[in-house]
Amino acid sequence: MRVCTWNIELGLRFGAVLNAIRTLTEFRGLDLLCLQEASVHSGSEDAAVIAEAMGPGFEHFQATAQLRRGVPQANGLIWRKDAFQPGPPQVVSLGDPAFAKMTRAERTLLRAIAPQRRIAIRAESPSMRVYVVHLDVIGFTHKIEQFGAVVADMATRPPVPLTLVAGDLNTFGPPGVQLWRRLAATTRKAGLVEVTRNIKSTHWTAQKLDAIFVRATTAIQSSAWALDIRASDHRPVFAEIGLRGA
Repeated sequence: MRVCTWNIELGLRFGAVLNAIRTLTEFRGLDLLCLQEASVHSGSEDAAVIAEAMGPGFEHFQATAQLRRGVPQANGLIWRKDAFQPGPPQVVSLGDPAFAKMTRAERTLLRAIAPQRRIAIRAESPSMRVYVVHLDVIGFTHKIEQFGAVVADMATRPPVPLTLVAGDLNTFGPPGVQLWRRLAATTRKAGLVEVTRNIKSTHWTAQKLDAIFVRATTAIQSSAWALDIRASDHRPVFAEIGLRGA
């Protein structure tokens, strides 16, 4: 299964996004495309337009998290019908910041810069569950709480052979920072393995903000890469994922 996660920056270069999807070989054979900062252009949802560009065998879902200066900021999921047949996708709220658990500096930042409403999309079938996530920009502890909301939702769902969590984690800063290690510990505790760990940069600032995680009932084999294109401030991140023995 080939998966891509991509923050398309509200479609500011939407023509370049569509051109990449139509022409680059990396997008061929794609089974899942997880979008962050999708929006609406000329009255059509970005996910719908991208799904149409990918071909007749794709379905889509898009959910708006908030309006940024009147512009919808949404998560989206596009899937190949032959590879994934979910029920109606659902929206998972990532909650409000837990100020009591933050340092004084984090509380000051979040009060000076209002936290943004963030959501995850959950789509699931008997064989697979997919979350498309987009964490807030500000606050170390805040982001861990938001990712924890996804993990908590996972715990309420019936078991499936394969779970994918993909998206923009906004993990600005050195990867060795103590709070990023806490985020890594949260994923490990949930049984999630980052298959994009070898990728060093996913944003034009040379930061790694985007990731794909997998939890499976059998051993997996995977490879991952990012494309250095400027259709957005984020690079599209890909993973090929297979279950050993499948």
